[in-house]
Amino acid sequence: MNIITLDVRKYVIATISLVFIGTVAAILLLQTDYGKELTIKGRQYVQINLHKNWGVRLKILQSVDLLLNLIPKPSLLPYDKAGSAVGFDNNKAIDSHSIKAMSLLASHFYPVQNVEELRAAMLKAQKGDVILLAPGQYSIPKRLEVRHHGTSNKPIRLLSRVPGSSVLKIQNTEGIYLDKSNWQIENIVFKGACREQRYCEHAIHMYGNADQTKLINNQFIDFNAALKANGNYQHSPATFADNVLVQQNDFYNQSIRNTATPATPIDIVGGNNWLIDNNFIADFARKSTGNISVTYGGFMKGGGSGGVFSNNVVNCAWHLPYQSSIDVRVGLSFGDGGTQQQFCQNTDCFYEHSKGKIKNNLVLNCINDVSIYLNKASETEISGNTLLNSLGIDARYKQTSVKINNNRLEGRIKARENAFISERDNVMVN
Repeated sequence: MNIITLDVRKYVIATISLVFIGTVAAILLLQTDYGKELTIKGRQYVQINLHKNWGVRLKILQSVDLLLNLIPKPSLLPYDKAGSAVGFDNNKAIDSHSIKAMSLLASHFYPVQNVEELRAAMLKAQKGDVILLAPGQYSIPKRLEVRHHGTSNKPIRLLSRVPGSSVLKIQNTEGIYLDKSNWQIENIVFKGACREQRYCEHAIHMYGNADQTKLINNQFIDFNAALKANGNYQHSPATFADNVLVQQNDFYNQSIRNTATPATPIDIVGGNNWLIDNNFIADFARKSTGNISVTYGGFMKGGGSGGVFSNNVVNCAWHLPYQSSIDVRVGLSFGDGGTQQQFCQNTDCFYEHSKGKIKNNLVLNCINDVSIYLNKASETEISGNTLLNSLGIDARYKQTSVKINNNRLEGRIKARENAFISERDNVMVN
């Protein structure tokens, strides 16, 4: 055996060893939180740029794409909605004795059997009045409006006696346009039924002074942003809805939304002291068109304060699997992608939300990004949450200050661009 043959063998053995060591190191790296994030970002970059290149660059991107596809993608965690106590409860029927008492105590009692009666009742209803929907399907081609405020001790109630038996089939951009305070809506199904999905924006649009609204035990199905709240900017200063309760509702879509507008079930701009509690929020996604599409289960932004997300289940992918790595779904957020200054509640828009809390929620399957995202969120608390199958938590910008305590999470906790994080007693899971 000559010297040249020996040298070649040594070279081959050395090369194989280096490739083996490099492969093992790469696999180990990709199992870390940093590696998982790097893999997701790599997939997104390749997918966005693969069809924009040619020649050598295309070959390189194709090779990278091939290698990234060898890395297993996270499996979606199942969730048994039927066995859960969170969200809409179809057993919360109102008994006949309570209905009779309600009708006797109400200033006016409106039993409604069709859309015309419903529209008229909502325009007439004043403090202490009750509008009771009979079971049935109500096609709504034009938004429903209100004219009068309730009061804190005499709200105006719109309800169905049997949960799920009264279905409002919304065929317009908005179902209910609510710009008055102290309305309570319960036990109703809101169903998007537009000719094209892009037209079914909001089941309920809360505008301006819709203070002390209560949305209890409803279902919101197939809307882009089922619940939308923003300011009445025609006033100076602008007015926003405060002290709103959104409790024990379902928010989900049955298909990927084909729209260019935001696809976030709970979209709150401005307003103080909102409580989003014990809701089921799932399958909020927008059709991918070649660029990263970011949607959220729920956010509060625009300069409000004191908002709380508590005891909710947010499942980024329940029945709607991901289209690709550029289909990005984030669970909950204070700040979202930010607000233009003219739409903020605070005049300088220095922070997006202050003194907010995200506590005791379960957030699942946000595999292409984080479960919780904070953008200019000052004096925030994140506690008692379980965050699984995501990159974890991102806090961003110097305005963000957050205490992150007693959470159980998969992924990492990351401060970006000078955000301040204080963390204690969090349990990191694999």
